[in-house]
Amino acid sequence: MKNRSSLLVALASAFALLALMFMVPVAHAFDSVTAGEYHIQLITSPEKPRVGDEVVVTVKVLNLSDEKPATRGKVIASSGHLLSDIRENGVRPSRMKEAVEAPEADAFGNYEFKTSFSRAEPHYIKISILEMDGKQYDPPLFAGFTTDVDWPDLQAVRTWTVLLAFVVFSLAAGYLIYRMKVAPSIDPEGFNFLDIPWIKRIFKWKHLQTSIQIPLVVVFAVLIFLAFDDIQDGGKNIATKLIWTIWWAGIIFTFVLVGRLWCFMCPVGAIADWVSRAVRSTRRLPKALRNVWIANLLFIMFTLLDVQLGVVRSPLVTGSLFTGITMLAVGMAVAFERRTFCRYLCPIGGIIGLYSMFSGVELRSRDKQTCREHEQKECYVGNDRGEGCPMFELVPAMDSNNACNFCGECIKTCSKDNITLRARGFFKDAWTTKRLSLDEATLAIVLVGVSIFVTGDMLEPWAGWMASLINAFPAELLGIDYEYTVEVLTKSLLFFIVALILIPGMLFAASYLSNMYVGNEGHNGLKRTFTVFGYMFIPVGLSMHLAHNAGHLLKESLGIVPATQRAVLKYTQFSLGEPDWQFAAMTIVDGAFLYWMQMGIFAVFYVFSIYSGYRLSLNNFEDRSTAFRALVPMLVLSFALMMANVYLLNLPMAPRHIH
Repeated sequence: MKNRSSLLVALASAFALLALMFMVPVAHAFDSVTAGEYHIQLITSPEKPRVGDEVVVTVKVLNLSDEKPATRGKVIASSGHLLSDIRENGVRPSRMKEAVEAPEADAFGNYEFKTSFSRAEPHYIKISILEMDGKQYDPPLFAGFTTDVDWPDLQAVRTWTVLLAFVVFSLAAGYLIYRMKVAPSIDPEGFNFLDIPWIKRIFKWKHLQTSIQIPLVVVFAVLIFLAFDDIQDGGKNIATKLIWTIWWAGIIFTFVLVGRLWCFMCPVGAIADWVSRAVRSTRRLPKALRNVWIANLLFIMFTLLDVQLGVVRSPLVTGSLFTGITMLAVGMAVAFERRTFCRYLCPIGGIIGLYSMFSGVELRSRDKQTCREHEQKECYVGNDRGEGCPMFELVPAMDSNNACNFCGECIKTCSKDNITLRARGFFKDAWTTKRLSLDEATLAIVLVGVSIFVTGDMLEPWAGWMASLINAFPAELLGIDYEYTVEVLTKSLLFFIVALILIPGMLFAASYLSNMYVGNEGHNGLKRTFTVFGYMFIPVGLSMHLAHNAGHLLKESLGIVPATQRAVLKYTQFSLGEPDWQFAAMTIVDGAFLYWMQMGIFAVFYVFSIYSGYRLSLNNFEDRSTAFRALVPMLVLSFALMMANVYLLNLPMAPRHIH
């Protein structure tokens, strides 16, 4: 068994090495200049134009005075290649194409046109502003940009190579699972970090959590203020940049590494915690609501809100959203005991709990017998050394990271010193927990649909797909004549179909096939099969979440620098330097490195999906042959959904999708 498990991992490693063989460096292609009273930024998609490709060029125009988007404009654009003998002297380009109009694309100062390049050398793009914000310019305002054009990319070859590698790996993994004769051994316990004296002293320090929460609450309050009071450009407001480009993009990675540690320091949770300890309510949430169904619903609602309103691009909506969440958390803290909001209602609490099952760290009791003999259960009720568990967890009963936020209160209160904080195998909770539940399994598969839809909404071909669906919408039949209403209804309907019907329906169908394959006597019902195997799709949704967010984090996070410089200068008159928005357009890593990093994430998490499905099938079916038959439809579904992930991230990102 050990040798075959090693072979499974080796196959994943071989795939990663194969992918690296095809790496091709890609440069970034953003630029910005000032023309008259406007700041003009040029964005090309693809980032590195190539010969023969259709290139979408977005011209972003902002007023220099208040940095608000410039609208109602007439923008003309043309392009031509630079001859090598004059390029060095910065002289005008040669063979300019006929000028085309760049129509206004949205209400955020974006104007778009499409072009293509026939030669692999630097090209000049000339932007002319004839009219803007009701003003006409004669002569026009001019801005010039230079962009490199590369040779054609073998994109299709690369994509098919990746897909073929996944097919080969899937067949090999399925064969290995089929041939395995010995059940996996019990997962060993890892190193206990509390055996290190200074780490134990830190967790036993009474003011540990408060000392971290207070600074973060202050930062949170400042960000909410700036979201309402500062510039309403999501690309330049530090609140939206820090919250969505840095925090939201990066926090997903912490779930995989250290579970719900963010909840330990979350400013919203901190405020609710302080209110709860002041009020000391003893009321429990009704038992029927002690699950994540409400949290799931709120997450879906907020995701749809982002899709429709662009929360990540609107400081005002961002500030309103987090103000509302904070008020709800405080209200729940007054009405119910402990962190009821965090455990059962937080909009991202459900996904944090699921993704935290991946964590390589766990907090558990050292010896279960000691806990059974100790009647006081100080870890749950608390004592003079610390509070009872704010997340309603009883340590000896814990077998999953879903709720534990590593606050350390149980470490302080346990008089038997029977708590461990130890390393463990990634995603171990999926097959060791006895608390598999329908609400979590449903969320797991819904997150796959949500991640696919949200990623699709950010891709270049999406506009064409949506236009076709909008044209097919029966607006006349329903008596709707307002175009925006049709667009909202179409996108909302598609979101619900993909996230709540299509993808969950595929798992339902796979569960039905599993039960059919094992026979009437070999399973425990459709609901149980759906619940059990739902957990093997956590890695599928998480992989897209990680891969997509890695793109935002590594491509857009430098924008926090000029955003901070601008905000500090505006509110304190203290200069941290002149904001350089061209610097904001730079990326931390090369585009090719990011691409293969994303494909590597898919490969690694695909292994976890397959292996967790294998372990879950062994745990829930009577013999190995039955378990394998039950697993086959799930392996096919996991493969199909992972291929959808791979395909989507092989498509170009829309130029307007900038956090």
